[in-house]
Amino acid sequence: MAYEGKNGKEGLLKEAIRCFRLVTQAEAEQRKREKEDLRFQVPEFQWDDAALQARRGGTQESLSTPPRPILSVSLVQQPMQLVQNQAAAADLGVNIHPVSELADEELAEIKQGLYRRIERDSNAEQVRLWAFDRAKQCGRGWYRVITQWDDEGDDPSDQEIVIKRILHQDCVYMDPAAQEPDFSDAEWAFVTSWVPRETFKRLYPKAKLSEATSDLEFSEYLKDTPEWVDGTGEETAYLVAEYFYKDHEYEEIKYGDKQTRKKDKVSVKWCKLNAAEVLEEGDWNGKHIPLIPVIGRELQPFDSERRFEGMIRPARDGQRAYNFSISTFIERMALEPKIPWVGPEGFMEGHEAEWQQSNVRNLVALQYKATTIQGTQTAAPPPQRAQLDSTGMSLAMMGMQESRGLVQSATAMFDPSLGETPKRGQSGRSVIAQQQQADAGTSNYLQNLANISMPYEAKVVLDLIPAIYDRPGRVTEILGGEDEKSKKVMLNAPFIPDETGHPQPAPESNPRAKVYDLSKGKYSISVSIGKSYQTRLQQGQESMGELMQHLPPEAQALLLPVYMKFLDSPGSKEAAEIMTKYRDQHFPGLTDDEGQAPTPQQLQSQIQAMQKQGQEQAQQLQMAVEQIKTDQAKQQAMIAKAQIDAQTQIQLAKMDNAAKIAVAQINAQAKVGMAATEDENEALATGLQHAHEAEQAEQDRAHEAAMAAQTAQMPELGQPQPSEPV
Repeated sequence: MAYEGKNGKEGLLKEAIRCFRLVTQAEAEQRKREKEDLRFQVPEFQWDDAALQARRGGTQESLSTPPRPILSVSLVQQPMQLVQNQAAAADLGVNIHPVSELADEELAEIKQGLYRRIERDSNAEQVRLWAFDRAKQCGRGWYRVITQWDDEGDDPSDQEIVIKRILHQDCVYMDPAAQEPDFSDAEWAFVTSWVPRETFKRLYPKAKLSEATSDLEFSEYLKDTPEWVDGTGEETAYLVAEYFYKDHEYEEIKYGDKQTRKKDKVSVKWCKLNAAEVLEEGDWNGKHIPLIPVIGRELQPFDSERRFEGMIRPARDGQRAYNFSISTFIERMALEPKIPWVGPEGFMEGHEAEWQQSNVRNLVALQYKATTIQGTQTAAPPPQRAQLDSTGMSLAMMGMQESRGLVQSATAMFDPSLGETPKRGQSGRSVIAQQQQADAGTSNYLQNLANISMPYEAKVVLDLIPAIYDRPGRVTEILGGEDEKSKKVMLNAPFIPDETGHPQPAPESNPRAKVYDLSKGKYSISVSIGKSYQTRLQQGQESMGELMQHLPPEAQALLLPVYMKFLDSPGSKEAAEIMTKYRDQHFPGLTDDEGQAPTPQQLQSQIQAMQKQGQEQAQQLQMAVEQIKTDQAKQQAMIAKAQIDAQTQIQLAKMDNAAKIAVAQINAQAKVGMAATEDENEALATGLQHAHEAEQAEQDRAHEAAMAAQTAQMPELGQPQPSEPV
């Protein structure tokens, strides 16, 4: 219902007061339990009033009782701190995914980068941990999302989204009719604060309570709402409440041929009021009430009341039993030096002062008056202390041990998780199992933060982003990647980055221009729980170091800049920057168009592709080497054949020359008158010719035999010799 005009404000005020009275009555017992549990976190407040009164001593019914020890040794602080440290060490991250046709991955990354920047500027981790601490102790905690003016921006109309903590979280009152664990279906909520009278007059000088001239007039305004005022006179404080409430407008939507349905268009209204009037009012920029609950443990309802509890309430009785046991143990132990002396009557005569101080002073010697046993001459024995009864101390020690076990059972934190030395004979597996049991027993607190609180927080923030970051051309910073490297983008207008990466306006026709319209698309949300930064740093060092050892030098040069980022030593950051420049110079193309370095997963994929390519190239190289060896063998055979042919030709030439010489000699002899007939000369020439032909045939046969032997020694084409490596 929307409220307008003077009558509307009066109706709004009446409705708000009615809702506030309803929620205070519905949550009265829950808030009482929460206050008791929060008070119990202080050790001296762990004793109940009756036990304290009995142990403080005093005079009752004319009997004086001395004070007794009142010790408070908190056993719940350590397990609660361990759970708190687990939440602080967890790397909680909101992931945004596109789910509609108008949504895309790039715009989802921009929204996620903007969300991370909002978290960083708001110190959101500490905000959540503050609410988580209260939920862990007493069952419920709260924080909120607000908007505020960006005074450091370029435009006075710009606003920023801020995740803000609430100091006194009991000031949040939520619609008790809400059914969802994150209270997302609540119709209204309050955030209250007590404002001193003088401060109220300064902030709201025209308010009715500020203009009230008498106590009678003041009391007239508040006669029906005394719970909205605290104190009297100048010490008066007024309760001022922020009131969020939902307004519903139903729109008829047609679908199919003739079918229609009603669509609920929800908007959230906001106002600030006291019991007398509405002080301020306006519209909230989203459709969700921006109050984020953090739940410890919600009990199953068995009546009309909704109950929440943390780690303290189940451990209260065990803690009180421990305090009582250790107080009794100390009381019994303190009685040991005060055990009375037992001796015959009158043994202190003449030395009363010494004996009376013997329990509080370390005297060198004690004298006593010697007496005899009545009726005999036997001397009475010297005085002795009464025997100490250690039964009370033993029972107190047993009570301490048993109550410690009760607290451990209630908090699900056992000795190994608390740093206790393992017992003799206890195996390492047993210790690990108990530690895992403790983690499982308390993991619901962290899971509720990740599965209830942060998804609703993300819904509130994502719902606000299009309305808050709506100015076209607004330049803002976003964070991206594992290292949360920052960059600036322009919203709701086309732009291109300049040489320094700063966005500059660009026409839509520019093919390089990018436009990030935050109002388009629908996105889903998931929350991841990772390990702490220090743990991821150590794992990164180990995994990357082991990977580097098994890579060739070229691949090591690619991964070295990434590996250096995991080192937490002096100079590692500078070394990573230098190695990044070296990699980009010698291995261009590994970064994207915007100069962003690839992720370790991308680098690993690239290295695997390069290794596969290198293996293929090695196979091709091996085939080329084998082909070269084959060609070399052919060339060697051809060279050997040519050498044999040359030697054969030389021998033939020598033989031919010898035959010619012989013929010339014969002719010369014939001319000088040798007595030989022409037939004999012809016969001699014919014989020489036959001899020459026979010798030439013999040379041909020797040549063929040498060629056959050379061929037998050569390897088969394409097959390596046995002595050569394959």
